[in-house]
Amino acid sequence: MGCDHNNKIEPEPEPEPFNGPYKIAHGCYMGNFFVKGQILWSEICFDTASKKYVEWPSGGIAYQKEMGCLTVGTYSIDSFRLTFTLDSFKFKMFPCSLPESGLPGEYKITKIVKSDSVIFEKGTGNGKIVYWMKRVWPKNAEE
Repeated sequence: MGCDHNNKIEPEPEPEPFNGPYKIAHGCYMGNFFVKGQILWSEICFDTASKKYVEWPSGGIAYQKEMGCLTVGTYSIDSFRLTFTLDSFKFKMFPCSLPESGLPGEYKITKIVKSDSVIFEKGTGNGKIVYWMKRVWPKNAEE
């Protein structure tokens, strides 16, 4: 009875918005980010017990974040905000000619996938920096 007013079809409920908090699994993440129109590679290791992070060169020579821009520090997550606080530069003897590529600062987490990938960003327009990172160690997300 398609015209019967008693035969109402209820709309699907809207999915609940994500209210966080996001969590990043312990381990090292490798990936790339865009800064000032350049794509650069980086590796960030998260120690979830101490809330410390360390940046490492990601292995290749081309399109690497400069050695003098790699940092060590602490991180915190508040719902969708990921904040990196600088303790020190990893290789102080090297210059950092692209200071905008420095990691410390506040980012918005836009996505975490299956505890092994994270996307986070800060800024707007030409100053926007987006990191796409994939967990490379440990391989098993349960470790």
